[in-house]
Order: sequence, then structure tokens, then C-alpha cells
Amino acid sequence: MNKEKLKKEFAGLLLAVIGFFYIGSLLFFSPGDAELLSSLKWYEVFGRHATDVAGGLNNPFGILGARLADLLIRDFLGYISMIPGLAFFYWGWSVARLTSIKPPLFFTIYIVFMTLGFATMFGLSTLPNADLMAGVVGRMLAALLSTLIGYTGAWILMLALALGATVVAGRIFSEQLSLLGRALAAFGDTLAVQFRKMSEARREKKQQKAEQKSRSSKRAADHPSAEQPSKNASPASPVMPLDGGMTPGEFPPVPEAPESAYVETGDDGSALDALPGTDEEDSEDEPEITIRESVHEKEADLDKRRLKVRTRDRVPYRFPSVDLLQRTREEDEYVDESLLEESKNRLLEKLRIYKVEVLRISATVGPRVTLFELELAPDVKVSKITSLENDLAMAMAARGIRIIAPIPGKNAVGVEIPHGRPRTVWMRSVLQVEKFKSTRLTLPVVLGRTISNEVYIDDLATMPHLLIAGATGAGKSVGINVMLSSLLYSCSPDKIKFVLIDPKRVELFHYHNLKNHFLVTFDGLDEQIITEPAKAVYALRSVVKEMELRYEKLEQAGVRNIADFNRKLPGESLPYLVVVIDELADLMMTGGKDVEEPITRLAQLARAVGIHLIVATQRPSVDIITGVIKANFPARIAFQVASKVDSRTILDGSGADQLLGNGDMLYQPATQPKPERIQCPYISSGEVEAITSFIGRQDGLKEPYRLPKPDIKDKNSSFSPGAGSGRESRDPMFVEAAHLVVMHQQGSVSLLQRRLKLGFSRAARVMDQLEANGIVGPAEGSKPREVLIDNRDALELLLNNLDDE
Repeated sequence: MNKEKLKKEFAGLLLAVIGFFYIGSLLFFSPGDAELLSSLKWYEVFGRHATDVAGGLNNPFGILGARLADLLIRDFLGYISMIPGLAFFYWGWSVARLTSIKPPLFFTIYIVFMTLGFATMFGLSTLPNADLMAGVVGRMLAALLSTLIGYTGAWILMLALALGATVVAGRIFSEQLSLLGRALAAFGDTLAVQFRKMSEARREKKQQKAEQKSRSSKRAADHPSAEQPSKNASPASPVMPLDGGMTPGEFPPVPEAPESAYVETGDDGSALDALPGTDEEDSEDEPEITIRESVHEKEADLDKRRLKVRTRDRVPYRFPSVDLLQRTREEDEYVDESLLEESKNRLLEKLRIYKVEVLRISATVGPRVTLFELELAPDVKVSKITSLENDLAMAMAARGIRIIAPIPGKNAVGVEIPHGRPRTVWMRSVLQVEKFKSTRLTLPVVLGRTISNEVYIDDLATMPHLLIAGATGAGKSVGINVMLSSLLYSCSPDKIKFVLIDPKRVELFHYHNLKNHFLVTFDGLDEQIITEPAKAVYALRSVVKEMELRYEKLEQAGVRNIADFNRKLPGESLPYLVVVIDELADLMMTGGKDVEEPITRLAQLARAVGIHLIVATQRPSVDIITGVIKANFPARIAFQVASKVDSRTILDGSGADQLLGNGDMLYQPATQPKPERIQCPYISSGEVEAITSFIGRQDGLKEPYRLPKPDIKDKNSSFSPGAGSGRESRDPMFVEAAHLVVMHQQGSVSLLQRRLKLGFSRAARVMDQLEANGIVGPAEGSKPREVLIDNRDALELLLNNLDDE
């Protein structure tokens, strides 16, 4: 068992014992104990006199219990003082099961408030034992309120406060109460299952004894000579004397057959069961299920590492704190054995129909699915069980059943079945582990938790490129946010840079806060997060140019990869470059070969120089994921897809069409023959915003990392920024475009395209010329540019001055 979990459970049990002692001491309060305690000083707990006093007390909890009861009941809150003892039990359960102390703290405040309220109410009442229930404090509060607002007003106030506090507490503790209810229900189900098993075993034993007794008595009634043989007769002699009641011509009785060959017959002549227990053993010869224990990751505080570093240009940088992520309660890893047993029985029953014999079966319960490992009989073909996928799904009444035949490295077949208690994997839980804190991977990327509950971390530097596909809403964008966030938690701005291409415009805009730390700049582009398809082609070709320049540096240094170069020349170290494309389908539809060519070149050559691709698409068809692209992406992730054809396109096999969505994915690493099923962690957009804002508020780097201008071979197929400010280099539509943006008081390329009927490349060049001449401001991501000229008169004056120049 995990040592940390054992400590929590021990502390919770200790608090529960304290609560039991507290309530028990007050419950056994006796007024006569006060006289005995008055003769004993408060510090006297040892000695003969203390032993004599303890022996005469009516309170079974000794001197400490009697003193505690006398203090609280006589001089404080009376018998109502027992209510705060419930807080000890809640604290004990919370310490053992929960990670946050806020719920028990709120419960303690609520229970103390309600104790004071009940004591005051008993002080206001006229019941016979009201004074003993209210105590000194309750009577004092009742007298104060009745004097201030009257007897009726005091009752109305106390009832209103108690009702309001209860409503607020119900809302705060609804989740904890439901969790406690589920835990108690699960405990009750476990006891019921164990009791049912014991009663069934007892009943079966009684049945077997009754059957044995009835068979032996029937055998004795049918063959009395076998039970009481004659003393004078020889058991081996078949000849009987004539005076023994036999007439001449009768045959002697046949000797009784051995008991092992004896077969009983019923009244109708049909054979009855042979020896007791043989058929029952055959019918009950089912393999027992073995529940494999989940992996318990060693927890670690990520904030206890070195958080403050200095960049290469001596700018201080601080890694984001893990407290920026949502703190969630620890999910209960209780395994419902009754549900597993039911699923096993239905699975084996269906397999038995198709004559598939199972020798052994084991189960591993994951966050969302349960993996049943079946060891088949030697004469069962693997292809026989793979053809039963749809039949098993119908028998189990579940969707998302996947068959792994066989499991790599094991003599077993795997059947993954969704279970009824799915657990959400949170981003904070997968970062707060020792594996991530002490990792030695170059670019550690957290992917999620496996079925065995193990945190799965891989190195983007060794993948070296990642292809992601899945239907809309399956979790692709959340998966990309998880990967980028894990890189932000593990790498400094000197080590890694991002090239973000977001044709959908809304998925990666949170990372605009990283413009002074992690985002690269382009020679000829103002945007750092690319949203236009034509600019995406330009950005990809800039990365290709950067790859070629890096290879020249490696050649000059005489090294083979970026790691050796950074070790040999630490003063000229190169950062790793991660190119993220959130929607490849849109780029392929608009750019075609212009997009495929740089992606293919980068996938084939960029690994050695530290450039890695993460490409995602929601259309995993062969016209988007072409054979050339697919051949150069050995590592792939498949979220839920619509059909088996899409699954084969991304994974070269089926399985992705049987996933459950919401982060359920199959990861195919380059080093394994079959994909691994992983539950992707969840990170909200608010958490991503908090991380990027924390980094963006820090001092930016003095020198941004700038990518070179690409070689433009075909002017019609690529973006070529023109920013000429001279009269000869201005576009003929320059003046008309200037009047248009001043009239609308907003500047955007799409406005020029619509109103002036220009192509994107020409409209972008005109917009750059307007910026160079001081008519519009610089680009601000996807927002329209600011217009610097207020009216037409100022514009005419500016244009005249430009013409004079």
C-alpha cells in the first residue's frame, strides 16, 4: 500500500477515535463525579489517590473523560456540547479520503454555529431539562436576546439563522455528502455480496449432505443383503444352501458390484447421478476473476523544485506554479467487485455459447474502462474471439468494447469494457507525481493515465513528430493544451520555442500571452500566432529555411544533432522548435501541395536539428493525411472517430471507432506494435489562460527568436510580404485603400479583399504599405488594426506629403 495513503488513513482513524472519546465522555456525564474530582488537583493523574478517585467514578472514560464532561456540560454548553464531536469524525474521513481541508473546515464552522444556536433555543425554552441542555453559555445568550428583541423575536431570529445556515451548508457539502453516500452504499453492497456468497456456500453444503444421505439410504433399501451379509455364508461363494429359502432351479444371487461402478436408476428406468459432486464440480468449474491492483504513483510537490532561473540574456524567469491548476478532490479508487463478477459471468456465458474455453481471467480497472485478460485454451484460435466483437458488445449492453488479440508480450487476449463509474483525470493530478518532477526527458509530454492508472509520459524529442486525429468534440484541442502546458511546466524560454498555426482562430489564442517568451517572430510577418492559410505556408517555409540554416551550423561544428551542438557550443545553443498545427484539413484544402511539401520536408529531416511537429486534424481521410505525411509520423494519437475507415487511416487498424470520446484515446508510439489506451487529462481554458497570463506578466526576453525569410520560388503560391513605402513601390490601390480604412476606422486584410476585390496576397501587401506609411498600426493577432488617421483632411495632407517625397 502507498505509504502516504497509509499515513492519511492512520490520521483519519486517530481523529475518529478522539471523536468517539469526546462524545462518550459527555454521554456518560454524572453529577456525582464532580464531588470526587473536587478532592483531586487538576495535575494529579498518577498515584494512589488518583487511582482511588478513578475507581469511584461513574464515567467509564476515566478522570480525563469525567473532567471534560464536567467542564463542558456544567460550565459551558450543556449536553449540546456533544454536537461538535461530529466534526472529529468528519475530519477523520476527510483526512483519509480528501485532499482539501476546506470542506471539514466549513463543516466545523457550521457545526459550532448550530451548537450555539441549539443551546440558545434550549435556553429560551421552558422544558424541564432545558437548563442542563443549554448550559451556562446557552442561558446567557438566551437572556441577552430576549432582553434585546423579546422572547418571540429571539425565537424567530434563531430559527431563521439555523435554517439559512443549513441551506448554505447543504449547497457546500452536497458533493461530499453524495461521495459519502456512495462510499456507504458501496460498503453495503460489498457486505451484501459477501453475505450472499456465504449463504450460498452454506446452502450448497447442506444440499450436498442431503443428497449423499438420500442416496445412501436408497442404496441400503434397494440392496439390504449388501448392508447385512450372512455370517455363515462365504462372500466369494456363489452357491447357497438349499435350506436357505431357495427352491431347486433358482440361480444364486449375483454378487454386488463395487461402489465405484454402481449406477442408480429411477422409477422410469433412467440413470440417476453417479457419485455425488461430480457433475456439480464440472458445472462450477469456472475460472475465478483476479483483480489486478492499480499503479499508485508516488506523489510529489512540483513547486518544491527550482522555480526561478535566469535566461541566457540574464532575464529572471519563474516557472508557473501548480496552484494555477484547479485543485480537485481525490477520486475514490473503490472497485465494485459485484459489478466485475457480473460482467465476468456475462462475458464467459457468451463465450461459452460459441465454445470458447477460458482457463484464467483477470481484470484491471482503469479510469473509464476495465481490461479483462483472458487466457484461452490451447485449441482456441485467436481469430475466433476477434470475430465476436459485436456479439460481446450486445451481450454486455455497452458501447466502446475493444478486443486486443493478443496482448503484446502476454499469452492472453484483452477485452476492454466500459465500467459504470468513470473517473475524470485532471491535469494537476498527472503533474503532481515524482515521475514528472524528476524526469530526465528532453521534451516531456504528459499524455494521461493508462488503464492500470499509471501516468504516461513520453519524450517529444524521440517521437519525433506527432499526428493527432479525431472527430469534433473528441478532445483534440484539450490534448494539445495538455501537451503545451506540460512543456511550459518543464522547459524554460531558452530551451523551447513554439510556432503556432491556428486556422480556426479560437483554439490557441490563449498563448498570445507568450509572445515575449516562447513564441517566435517571422521576418516579414507581424503575427506570431498564424491564422491565415497563406501566411501558414509562409511560416512553414520559414521553418524549413531555419532547418537548413541549422544543418549548416551542425556541419560547421562537426556534430550530428542539436544535443551535441548545445553541449559543444553552450554559448551558441539552439532552442528546440515545436510546430503546432491545430487543423491540417483546412490548410490542405486551401494550400494543397504548398502545405504538404514543407510539412513533409520537416517530418523527414527536422528531427536532428530539434524541430518537431504536432499536427492535428478532425478529418483523418487519405486526401488530408496523405501517404507521404503518414509515413513520416511514426507516433500517432487517435481520439474517437466516426468509422473504421478513419481508424485504419490514422492507426493502420480498427479500434478508434470504439472509443468513448471526452479524452479517451489510443496512442501508437513508434516503439510498440499495438496502440496503448490512455485517458487524456482535462485542462480547462481558464487554467490555460492562468498559466499563460502568469508567464506573460514576467519580463520578456531582450532578443526574440526570429525565423529567417524563406526562399520564394513561386510568387503565386506563397505569401510574400511587401512593405515598400516609396511612391514607386506602392500598389495602385494604395490611395483607395487608405480612404477605405479611414472611412471605416478599422484596418483588416479581409476588408480590403471584400471592398476592393483584391486577392489575399495583394491585400496583405497593401495593408503592410499602409502600416509603413503611418496610416494603420501594427497587427494585434486576429483583431483589426488601429487606424492612426482620424479624418479625411488629415489623410489628404499625409498623402500630399508622401507625394512630395
